[in-house]
Amino acid sequence: MKGVNGLEYTQSALVEGIRGKDVLAYEYMISKHTKTIYCLAYNILSGYLNKEDIEECVSDVFLDAWIKINEFDEEKGNFRTWLLILTKYKALTYKRKKNSNNVVDIEDFEIKDTYNLEKQFFLRQDQEKVIETINTFNKIDKEIFFRRYFFGEKISDLADAFSLSRSAIDNRLLRGRIIIKEELNYE
Repeated sequence: MKGVNGLEYTQSALVEGIRGKDVLAYEYMISKHTKTIYCLAYNILSGYLNKEDIEECVSDVFLDAWIKINEFDEEKGNFRTWLLILTKYKALTYKRKKNSNNVVDIEDFEIKDTYNLEKQFFLRQDQEKVIETINTFNKIDKEIFFRRYFFGEKISDLADAFSLSRSAIDNRLLRGRIIIKEELNYE
């Protein structure tokens, strides 16, 4: 097969040309091996990546061959086999990257602090135990607790309704949460 420049290279001449950073040798390598490289990359990546990504993988293989040409040893194997090995590893790297993109990186994950008693007992199976505990509170504390945590009333509205200061409501709610935590054996 003749390259785009009309020249034909032996394996040794091709390798030496690429080592010498001869662009014509590089173009010949691409024209001679693209179909084979693409077929292998396609077999590994089809079903995972689209056509454009597979073509990008093939381009990366040729770039790797250009950069890593000094790693090729003619005595250990032929150039086509070496290109196929580069293709296999490059395609598997692309496949791993695609699979790892489906995983949430813990560094990118923003944690919001929503762990508090208000929501906790709705999420726990021991909701009945919480209600039993609240029912042991005195009448005012029980009503404050239910109105705040079950009906979502604002603390300022509770303070007005019970003629108590905001800090008195906060203290009653805090004491209630402590009692519930102790009943449920939470730390």
